[in-house]
Amino acid sequence: MKKILFFFFLILLIILYTFLNDSYRYSIEAKAFYSMGKYEKAYKLANEAYELNRYNKMAFTILTQSKIALVWENFIKQSNEYFIKIESISNKETITKDDKLRIKMMLEIIIGEYNNLPHSKLLNKSLAKQALKIQKKAKELYNGIFKKTT
Repeated sequence: MKKILFFFFLILLIILYTFLNDSYRYSIEAKAFYSMGKYEKAYKLANEAYELNRYNKMAFTILTQSKIALVWENFIKQSNEYFIKIESISNKETITKDDKLRIKMMLEIIIGEYNNLPHSKLLNKSLAKQALKIQKKAKELYNGIFKKTT
């Protein structure tokens, strides 16, 4: 009976310490935001937690993972902007050599940037799937336009 009471008392102390310690509280909040896909907010909170306590492994892990997720999120955003520009150029009545060169450069950037994305086993699977889908679309478009003509 004493062992059980001691165990519960120890758990209670750990919980109290966690919630009274700002570094660990911020880490828990950061983890929640990371899980919801709010990587910017997770990064900021994890950074605050890490600044308060450099030995907080949870803060360091979330900080690192959020940073990686933000790179992937930025790749997706930038690529989608390129596809909008490519579509805009493609809808013109006449496509000039300069237009084709712009399209080629944008597709090469997408393909190259995908290959340079930092990888992590903890990366959100939906981010990875979106990025892969974009890379495949860029490769297909590139091969469809430029592999035949060059």
